[in-house]
Amino acid sequence: MDDLRIEYDAPNSVYFPGQPVTGKVVIQNREWIKARFLKICIHGGAHTSWSESERRYRTDARGNRESYTESVHYTATVNYLTGESIAWKSADGQDRLPAGTNVFPFAFGMPVNCPPSYEGCHGHIRYSVHVELDRPWKFNKKSRKCFSVVPMYDLNITPTAINPMVNSTSKNTGFILKKGLVSMTVSLPKRGYVAGEILPITINIENNSKSPVVAVRSKMTQLSHFHASHGSAMNVTHHTHHKNDEKCVAESRRNFDVAPHSRGQVVLSMKIPAIVPSFTCPIIDVDYCISVKLDTASTFGGTLKVEFPLIIGTIPIRQLAPTGAAAPPAVMPTVSPTAPPYPVIGGGVSGASVYPTAPSAPPASPIGPGGVGFGAAIGPPPMASAPPTYEESMQGVTKVEDSEPFAPRYPVYNNLQETSPLPPYTPGAAPPLPSKTGF
Repeated sequence: MDDLRIEYDAPNSVYFPGQPVTGKVVIQNREWIKARFLKICIHGGAHTSWSESERRYRTDARGNRESYTESVHYTATVNYLTGESIAWKSADGQDRLPAGTNVFPFAFGMPVNCPPSYEGCHGHIRYSVHVELDRPWKFNKKSRKCFSVVPMYDLNITPTAINPMVNSTSKNTGFILKKGLVSMTVSLPKRGYVAGEILPITINIENNSKSPVVAVRSKMTQLSHFHASHGSAMNVTHHTHHKNDEKCVAESRRNFDVAPHSRGQVVLSMKIPAIVPSFTCPIIDVDYCISVKLDTASTFGGTLKVEFPLIIGTIPIRQLAPTGAAAPPAVMPTVSPTAPPYPVIGGGVSGASVYPTAPSAPPASPIGPGGVGFGAAIGPPPMASAPPTYEESMQGVTKVEDSEPFAPRYPVYNNLQETSPLPPYTPGAAPPLPSKTGF
């Protein structure tokens, strides 16, 4: 056999929940192959797994109580998509797959409540098509190829996504000998963003200390939460364990000087990278926050910090056009072609058919941050202000068994206009500092 490969119809192998997954299996061989059947399967699901060392106690032969350490493995699985079909079967009893190029189209339905493709340190959400050629008296030939699933998370229908956020803090710098009060007020124009968008961070500084302010820096963190159980039932409360992970996905820094007993303003810009949108499913949750720090020249206690929660979606917030101005034309993002009618007839060999089996999905929570459902409608995503490209996740490449290296792809909008920062800080009397917002 010269080649066995899986090809998806969707550009970049990206699909949306509720959209049929279509493509073809191509087998190229110069001579006939002894084989009984070709099976095509589809699978998608979430999986978490990790081990922890836990202290246990036992009683020895003398009745003394002693402690020991045991490695306990925690795992959980949620299946969203399963299906299989026999694409070709030897009908004449000769068990021969003809020589040449044999093409087997396939089409599988996908449920509307699929969470996005995701790769994490203690779990993942993966979707793939697997093909297996049964060969008598030989190892079966197998191949697997993953595809990306991107839910339609529309920030325009998320109530809190458009809300501006302001947070402030102050600190009497210095350790033993206090050098004076430094105040920082940080403003973000909204809470919801998409990958590729520029996030402006407006920082107003009032320095009433004896030390200058020397730099401001910000960091965007991905917060992943994994859930698993030691037993076989996830619904047994005392068996459920949790694991958290924090990963920096973007940073920005700017050096500048605010002299003692003066004020200043600085605007940091941070580009949202290609990352998975915020989501929640029964065993994995992902959300984001951004922290902003201010550094003074004081050796001890010279750093101030505030934090904000962020929502990452896949459909950007539409900006209102100025009065009298024409609204920009809406562009539909590129999606995969419509699936062919069922059954799909395979080409290259006699009468191969691929029937999609009914997907099995548990009653998972399809609700994202802000109470917005993922994949509420079947079909392409709603119109956006600019067409996205699909870029590989910054989380790296994963090697799945019988598969080529794979990294999930997420929509990235590179043509969005930068959101305007809040009005500049006006010198004069210091504005009243708002109370610190908790989150």
